[in-house]
Amino acid sequence: MHVISSTMEKAKEEASRKIFKRILYDIKPSEAEIRETTHNVNKLISLLKKTVPTEVELMVAGSIARGTNLKGNSDIDLFMLFNKKLGRDKAVKLGVEYGETVARKEKGRYEIKYAEHPYLRLYLDSIGMKVDLVPALKIDSIEEMGTTVDRTPLHNEFINSNLNAKQRDDVRILKYLLRAHGIYGAEVKTNGFSGYLCELLIHHYGSIIALLESASKFKLPILIEPKERKESISNDAVKRFNSQFIVIDPVDSNRNVAAGVSLESLGKFVLVSRKFIGKPSIDLFYGPKFSSGQAGVLVSKFAESLGLDTFIITCNIKNKSEDIIYPQLRKVNQQIVRHLSQGGFSVYLNLQFILGKKGVLFIAAPKQNVGSRVLKGPSAFIPGASQDFMKKHRGAHGFMMRESEIYALEKTAITSISESLRKLPKDLKVHKDVVISGQNIIVNKIPKEYSATLYSELQKKISI
Repeated sequence: MHVISSTMEKAKEEASRKIFKRILYDIKPSEAEIRETTHNVNKLISLLKKTVPTEVELMVAGSIARGTNLKGNSDIDLFMLFNKKLGRDKAVKLGVEYGETVARKEKGRYEIKYAEHPYLRLYLDSIGMKVDLVPALKIDSIEEMGTTVDRTPLHNEFINSNLNAKQRDDVRILKYLLRAHGIYGAEVKTNGFSGYLCELLIHHYGSIIALLESASKFKLPILIEPKERKESISNDAVKRFNSQFIVIDPVDSNRNVAAGVSLESLGKFVLVSRKFIGKPSIDLFYGPKFSSGQAGVLVSKFAESLGLDTFIITCNIKNKSEDIIYPQLRKVNQQIVRHLSQGGFSVYLNLQFILGKKGVLFIAAPKQNVGSRVLKGPSAFIPGASQDFMKKHRGAHGFMMRESEIYALEKTAITSISESLRKLPKDLKVHKDVVISGQNIIVNKIPKEYSATLYSELQKKISI
């Protein structure tokens, strides 16, 4: 077995231990909280047993079941495990029906959520927690899997068999560090590290110190196999999973647990690890403190100090999950930045977030008044394309060659970013679930209702 241990200097290792002890005091659930959570789990199971047939096994999953949850994060993931002979569709139908029955009996409320298949999010006043009720098939091996959630009990079994108490605390510390830098969570909004991935990384490296040391030296591509605790470089695996960062699921060799981690999130983790190993500091675990009442002022000061103009564009969004809406918001923002670039404008920062029933796009750019632009055309050696480009831009002030490519130098009709944003083409304003609402672009002002979220997202974007 390949065991990875820390080679950190003794003084730095001691400083790290003190930091981790202090952080655990803030983030580890107290004994009282654990007792309350256990009580609520047992109470929930008792309520469900009055409706759910005895042949359906009720199993708590997620970080609570694995002892890696953070303080105050005690929402329950409860799986209803049906006989695999029943089949996926029937199990899902019955599972949702059972959840709805419990909600009615207990005068609670619920939402039907969708992952690979529907599940039920339950809110019961008698429990005081959010509960995700997930129907699944009970399987003994991955070959019997009907849906991806069926392997969750196998995840529970692997983690609970392979992490000791110290390592579970290390998982908590890792989650908190990642969250401080906006890269914890596998959802599309974040493209970061899932809780299960954090658990596997701590298992593989043995401790958070060893993980941070190794991560500070990561070079792409990375292939980690936690089951065997080995690493390698495999171009075949890169092609197979279409990824530069691969962590093989120990219960499913056909799955990359790190598939949702973007290179941006991985790169940020490498830099954070390098910074901590170089000089252990508790500051890396805590984001900047600010009063929500001062957030708008802080964003404005940030922009003014760098000579930037800020632009806020609001969007109407459909009532769908964030995993559906966020990719569209991100795409719209990227298309707008591309549109501005084609108009000769530079953009330094852009980000997006959802607030209530609105999508919000934020752009920061240097102050600029553009009277002309240079447009890149095709190679002069591509017949037809070069003539078409010059014909299309026949009103240009001239054409230039840069190596083999043609460029057109032309005067622009639109000279400011705000004007360009107010005259966006229709295909940039209307998308499937995201529609830019009107022509009202907010320039160099931060509305109070957006300020706290905007400042938080901005800090995640620029802080390492």
